[in-house]
Amino acid sequence: MSISLRQVNPQGTRTFMGTITADADIHLALADVAEKLDVSTATFNLLGGLREVEFRAFDFDSQQRKAPLRFQRALEIVSGHGTIALLDGKPHIHMHLALAYQDAESPTGIVLLAGHAAKAIAFAVEFTLNAYDGAPVHRAPDEGTGLMLWDLPKL
Repeated sequence: MSISLRQVNPQGTRTFMGTITADADIHLALADVAEKLDVSTATFNLLGGLREVEFRAFDFDSQQRKAPLRFQRALEIVSGHGTIALLDGKPHIHMHLALAYQDAESPTGIVLLAGHAAKAIAFAVEFTLNAYDGAPVHRAPDEGTGLMLWDLPKL
């Protein structure tokens, strides 16, 4: 077992609420918000609708990214959350989404999609951002997983 940990908000937490619309790329919009508000470490939640999403999965055994899955249609965010940390000195957005859309051919009339969102284009999205002031969190390569994980002290 390997655990790393650090308190990230010794100076306080700032909470923001906002919207993202007009076909904006959510990753770019949140990175822009982080830069403008001097946020280096944060968590966020999302609700609303998307026009497009691209999911990317990671194969644990080969430590390679799988081919993206793209969906271009009206999609409702059932649950959206993620983190902001620094990668190469810039805000890096890590986001997971659970999305739904109506489909008459589905046995339930609705289809659910979920996963690691590599791209998401907003129709109308509301977000809550919790910024943790103090020690910034940076991403760095993790030898054991092949992923860019938070670079935190070992517990």
